[in-house]
Amino acid sequence: MRHDIRVAGFGGQGVILAGLLIGKTAALYDGKEAVFTQSYGPEARGGASNAN
Repeated sequence: MRHDIRVAGFGGQGVILAGLLIGKTAALYDGKEAVFTQSYGPEARGGASNAN
């Protein structure tokens, strides 16, 4: 079974960290393989970001 989880928000909200933790937790406790991609602009804070 495949599950897709998308986390989105603005810079400084921990979106990348949240996506990373969800993926690692699913892989660890469910015995699954996890793939993580991240996308963010050149802004350090306040710009759009997402983790798939």
